[in-house]
Amino acid sequence: MKNISKPDERIPHPAPYSLAKMKLFSRRAALRMGLLGGVGTTSLAYGNLIERHQVAIEKVNCPLKEEHSDLAGLRIAMVADFHFDELQEDSFVSQCVETINAQQADLIVLCGDYVSHDSKPVEPLAEHLRKLEAPLGVYAVLGNHDHWAGADTVTRLLSDAGIQVLRNETETLSYHHNPFQLAGLGSVWVGEAQYKTALPLSSTSSPPVILAVHEPDFFDRVCNDPRLILQLSGHTHGGQVCAPFFGAMRLPSWGKNYISGLYRRQDSHVYVTRGIGTLFPHVRFCCPPEISLITLTAAG
Repeated sequence: MKNISKPDERIPHPAPYSLAKMKLFSRRAALRMGLLGGVGTTSLAYGNLIERHQVAIEKVNCPLKEEHSDLAGLRIAMVADFHFDELQEDSFVSQCVETINAQQADLIVLCGDYVSHDSKPVEPLAEHLRKLEAPLGVYAVLGNHDHWAGADTVTRLLSDAGIQVLRNETETLSYHHNPFQLAGLGSVWVGEAQYKTALPLSSTSSPPVILAVHEPDFFDRVCNDPRLILQLSGHTHGGQVCAPFFGAMRLPSWGKNYISGLYRRQDSHVYVTRGIGTLFPHVRFCCPPEISLITLTAAG
């Protein structure tokens, strides 16, 4: 015969929390939230006040194919993503210009996004960039934000400062009497990049090509061109805010495949700089601003 529990033998419910225990848990929760809030506030302050101004000079060797080894030794300084109208930090940009000149590069290339929304602040920015010096010249391409802010105005103000802006154009340069082509494109994102216009196919042998274009993922379209040595790009900010062991928290269109640093496909390379500016929020975390110095090196 089955045992039937009497009403007073029911399994008791757990005793309710006492008021003292509830207060203890509330204090612990408040402490945890306070600690997390403190860490978040400290991280934001660090990213805004400290890391955002800790410019790293990234020195990178880019190997050449055997047939292009005559260009070994060419040094290219590159910087991108000023976004100057966001904060208009004159002293910071002035220090960056001094640092770029101190690298004594043969060629300086600026890879777009001088402003975010307003083209007028390009004028004071251009006064800083006017001081850039390199034996082979200072060249620039436009980014998506420059097109949205006013591509013609940005082009004019940079040109007035002695910087040659390449908009689907190519300039033939020479390093120790060895010719190469520097091609610059409009923004891919806004549909202004015309690679075949800048570099029409030729039946004769063409000089090797260094390509400047703001958005790095354009490399997937052109990496099979045997003329292309190196593509120079910005756009991603390296992610701007990165999580340890995870990487970039957010990336823009046309900047998801090549995020930061040197990549190789086929016999061509693309280098993506983290840039020196920021978009809102004006924080960098695990992703300091960058001035890039790329040296072409002989194969092997």
